Amino acid sequence: MAGVGSGVPMPPAQSQSGGDGLWTPPEDEPASDAQWGGPVGQAAPTGLYTPPSIPQPMNPGNNGMSPMNDGAFRRGPASMSKPPASLSSLLGRDLFQQPVSKMRVMMGVIVLIIIIITGSAIGIVYFAAKSAPKTPAVVPIPTPAVPATFADPFNDNTYGWNLQSVPGKYAVQVGGGSLTLEESNHKLLWEPLPGQRSYDDFKLFVDATLTKGDPGNGYGIYIRGGPDANSDLATYYRFAVYGDGGYAIFKGDANADAPTRLVDWTPSTAIQKAGKVNHILITANGPTLTLTVNGQELKTVTDTSYTKGSVAFFVSNVTDAKPGAQVQFSNFGIYPLKA
Repeated sequence: MAGVGSGVPMPPAQSQSGGDGLWTPPEDEPASDAQWGGPVGQAAPTGLYTPPSIPQPMNPGNNGMSPMNDGAFRRGPASMSKPPASLSSLLGRDLFQQPVSKMRVMMGVIVLIIIIITGSAIGIVYFAAKSAPKTPAVVPIPTPAVPATFADPFNDNTYGWNLQSVPGKYAVQVGGGSLTLEESNHKLLWEPLPGQRSYDDFKLFVDATLTKGDPGNGYGIYIRGGPDANSDLATYYRFAVYGDGGYAIFKGDANADAPTRLVDWTPSTAIQKAGKVNHILITANGPTLTLTVNGQELKTVTDTSYTKGSVAFFVSNVTDAKPGAQVQFSNFGIYPLKA
């Protein structure tokens, strides 16, 4: 009968016998292959299950686990079985278990936000600079080498410009190399060339700068002007440049309440804004009229209404600007068309 709870079967009565007829137990079984690196989890010859082995170094005598004569494992000295030191213990503190303070988290978030904002700002500036249109260099327009039909260096009032002025409303000055027009009452002030001069085809050169007033104010030149009973400039073509970098071309008609816009306000990168000089060239060739600023042709229009007339400078203090607009003209000359 098997022993209760022993888990080991009793040997049969007829097994190996000695000379005295008594049963002799079998000799000790050798240790299983699994204990020395053999197949894991296989049964030993005794029929008992042997636990899987741990990969061992080539010299089993120094691994901390040594087989005994009975086939079992015995743990070596405590110093040999101690696990390797962790990274945190080598650093002298438990970095992986110590809770992170709220202050550190906040500092990290702030640094991250600063990096994102800085990178975004740099990117915006970079791509804006890449995509922005390049402003052409301001190139003075070379004047013809032939003598001018009419020119005035504006050193003084040798030619007799009309210098009539009303303080607080408008003013005209000549001297120091400039003709200065100032309008302070939301109106347009023109100054015709002295001597009732009239021109048909020509090239007109002049430098002009809006020196005071809002950028929306305008200035420029009338050509082919004609009078009627009510005005010295009832008919005309007017080329306007604005301090905000735009331009327009108008045609005056004595029978109309307002001038006709041959070219509505148009921006141009060729035009220098308020406070900077613009080199202006107007070419009149029959019905073809061309406006060039700083060496760049802006517009050519064709109109057969007027073939000749007077020339005048103007400044306009527009209604939606602050009171006061001032412009200075210099380096002025009218030359033959074929010059």
